[in-house]
Amino acid sequence: MAGMTLPLRGVVLAALLLSGIAHAQVPSRAPVALAVDVAGGSIPGVEPFREITNGTTVNVPAGVRFVFQHYGSCRKFTMTGGTAAFRVDGVDITGTRASETRATCPKKLRLKEDGASAAVVMRSLGPPRTPIATRPEFVIVGPRAAEFTILRVRKGSDVVMEQSLSQGPRIPWPASAAALSPGAGYEVELVPVRPDAKALVIGVRTLDTPTADDTLTLVSAE
Repeated sequence: MAGMTLPLRGVVLAALLLSGIAHAQVPSRAPVALAVDVAGGSIPGVEPFREITNGTTVNVPAGVRFVFQHYGSCRKFTMTGGTAAFRVDGVDITGTRASETRATCPKKLRLKEDGASAAVVMRSLGPPRTPIATRPEFVIVGPRAAEFTILRVRKGSDVVMEQSLSQGPRIPWPASAAALSPGAGYEVELVPVRPDAKALVIGVRTLDTPTADDTLTLVSAE
């Protein structure tokens, strides 16, 4: 049996490799929640409809109401005062009692610039396309969110919906705009502030059956 025992150095190396793999699977600063509302005051470092990363601790001042949605648990929390420590698999709330409800987890569209072309960067424009609602509610997130000024939904060369981001990162579907056609392909485009910068575009497909689903669609500019 002694021949089956790993040398101590081998055991330590194996443990380090496994630890590295675990950390690689879950980036230490990956977004794990979305701030939804702050009322009755302000919270340093927190704004509505901005993401909260893994390992962040939020201190909510007394009397301030904080609402957030945790991605991993698909739950929405409301707390007044207290402290919330965010992890991938949950959130630890201390110093107050929080209410929580089940929530539909948001979908996320990741728009990246690969630098391969000076033209508009297209992502996943062929099937399969990410499914979205026929009246989607968008929230612009990601490290490059501030670099863009307009969100468009296009079908080919036709602009179906266009909204400025000047009022904030949340873009509800306009009440005056017709719903998207069920089971159809569209492109979601972010137009940059700088005229010489590249737009980011991703292909999406609407659900086959229209629903009253209030799922948020996060558009992450990366």
